[in-house]
Parts: sequence; C-alpha cells; structure tokens
Amino acid sequence: MNKKIIEHLFEFWKHIGHNGGFLKKEKGFDSTDPSENSWPNKIFNVNVEKLDLKVLQQNIQSRKLPNSVAFYEQEFLEKILTSNGFGLTSTLKAMALTTNRISYENIKESDFLEVCSEYDAGLFAQVASESFGYPVKTSTIISLYNDPAFKLFLGKHQNSFPSCGMVYLDKNGISGIHMIGTKAGYRGLGLGRKMTQLLINEALKNQSKKVYLVASQAGERIYTKMGFETYGVLESYSLRMD
Repeated sequence: MNKKIIEHLFEFWKHIGHNGGFLKKEKGFDSTDPSENSWPNKIFNVNVEKLDLKVLQQNIQSRKLPNSVAFYEQEFLEKILTSNGFGLTSTLKAMALTTNRISYENIKESDFLEVCSEYDAGLFAQVASESFGYPVKTSTIISLYNDPAFKLFLGKHQNSFPSCGMVYLDKNGISGIHMIGTKAGYRGLGLGRKMTQLLINEALKNQSKKVYLVASQAGERIYTKMGFETYGVLESYSLRMD
C-alpha cells in the first residue's frame, strides 16, 4: 500500500509539472522544477538501474535540478544516496482511508470557494504560500483549475479565506487530498479538519474507494482520528552542498 500511495503522489507531481510546463524526464528519474524554487520542486520516480549518480550530483550542484530526491522506503537506494553525499531531510507518513459509509453531512459548501478563475488561483497560491512557508506560484495553480483531475478549494472564515486544499483523481480512480493548509493566525479553529472533510466528500463524488494523503508526524495524529491508517513513509534526501 505504501508504494501505491507514493506512486499516486508522484503521478500528482508529474501531472502538475506537465500542466505547468516544468516537468523534466531524465535518464533514471523525473523532476519538477518551477521557477523561483517554488512548489513542487522535486526529483522522483528514481530508477537506480538507469540513474547516473554523478550527473545527478553535478546538476543539483549547478542548480539545474532541485535538491530534493523523494522516494518510498528503499534500503538499497538509501545506502546509495547516503554514501554519495546525500542526507535525509524529511520523512512524511503515507496514509490511506477506506471510504465505505463515510460522509460528512455537517459540511456546508457555502463555507468554501471552489477555485474557478485566475483571481481565485491567485488567492489559493497566496494562502498556500503563507500556510506552508514556501512559495507557490499563481501560474502553477492557474494551470490546474480547468483540469478535471483537480478540484481546488479555499475555506471561508468570516470575511477572509484562510485555508486551502485540493483533491486529485489519478488514472486508477483513486483520490488523493493535497495542500491542506491554514494560515498561522487561524490555526486551532478546526478549519483544516473542515477542509479535509470537504475533500473526502469530493473523493466520494469521484467514486473513489480509497483516499490517499501524505502527512507530517503532527498531521498523522489528526488524520488517524479521522480514520486514516499509516502504511509507510515518503523520504526526501538532499545533497550536502559543502
């Protein structure tokens, strides 16, 4: 299951890169590298048998590639990277929810705005950037909202939009929920939970039997209470730039 969840995430990144015009397919890996070091800048789908590690190192050092290699747990690949100057930079939890009989009737669609215009996309990019602490470009979001595989939402609170999230339907009919964030001044109000519930309802509309997500350790505790189960991890390694 861990491999399936991570492969869904990689398909998600690949689709975004294709739409935004910043997907690169290299010998032994794929990468997304939008301008200004913005989201999502990752190296993924690594094939060790085809990978030229020296070329990879050189391209990272010259900033031709993002300095972040993501993969599901593979001891062989971990050893190769760590013995060649890479270090572990993050570990995220791969989680899944079975959608049987799950529906959130308390969610009001009027509490959310679906991203349907370039203006909305700009708001989404702003909220996401502030929520996650890394740049999300409006142009990247603009390339997604007209694609039927994606649905993007902003959460309302009083007269503002402090939360965001999106659902992605992959080629296997599985829905993943992504980019669930809340601006710092609005945390603790349950807005992230409400957004998660909305996105799960959207997954039900997609007739997905499973919902996937990747979460931090803190997020894992929240999602576990909502019925998600953890199946493994996504690891990211970066080259030490001495």
